[in-house]
Amino acid sequence: MRIYLVRHGETMLNRTGCYYGKTDAVLSETGIAQAKSLGKLFGGTEFDYVVSSPLVRAYNTAEIITRGRTQEIFCDSRLVEQDFGIFEGLTYEQIKERYPKELTAWNKEYETYRIPGGESFSMVRGRVEEFLSDLPRENKTMLLVAHKGTLGHLLSAMLSLPLNGYWNFVFEQGCYSMIDLEDGYAIIRKLNAKIL
Repeated sequence: MRIYLVRHGETMLNRTGCYYGKTDAVLSETGIAQAKSLGKLFGGTEFDYVVSSPLVRAYNTAEIITRGRTQEIFCDSRLVEQDFGIFEGLTYEQIKERYPKELTAWNKEYETYRIPGGESFSMVRGRVEEFLSDLPRENKTMLLVAHKGTLGHLLSAMLSLPLNGYWNFVFEQGCYSMIDLEDGYAIIRKLNAKIL
């Protein structure tokens, strides 16, 4: 299976530097332009499946990329970004000021610490691994649109890396990555590419 991984386009919240996962932010003008560029780039690519996080920034990116096609977009809640709980919508400095004890615990035990009202790192990896285990093992092509966090966990899981393998990958907006799943192995063909 060939999977094209796409991070959603820019939102205004991306510019603020705040932590936002479950917050349903819309695409900025730049984010819409990024999705349109990817739509042109993928103009000649046939997708057997298009799967997206149900959050509007990801779903709208998938919609724009596939505009003009009779392509159904499947939403999967396991692809939503990490829920940052009490940290949601705050910058690092604001979190340090308002929740110093929780921030210290999160920094110390980031893999297992569950942010109050939110999720732990390992919880996100768990749902992403569950999604991965449900992928069809066929010679098909998929467009998958999600978030920086879930894409990092997804690629790390595909490569059978430990939880901290997440930190090896950064998914940029306006780009795509191409992964082939062959005989139980994930082969990275492209990472943050802008041309096919």
